[in-house]
Amino acid sequence: MDNARLLDERLRRIIREISGRTGGEIRKDLLQDFAGHVRSALEEHTQREASRMLLILKRTIDKI
Repeated sequence: MDNARLLDERLRRIIREISGRTGGEIRKDLLQDFAGHVRSALEEHTQREASRMLLILKRTIDKI
């Protein structure tokens, strides 16, 4: 029983250590992925707004 508890504690320490190391890498990857999605969304929004403004300008010119 004591051996099982010691093994469990040791495994938990190892997992904590590995998680701490890989956690930083995972966070970095997630941040890069998030930044890419934000950039894409911003570009799409900018293109839609530019198209909308040009359409409004065209309609205004057509009315004149």
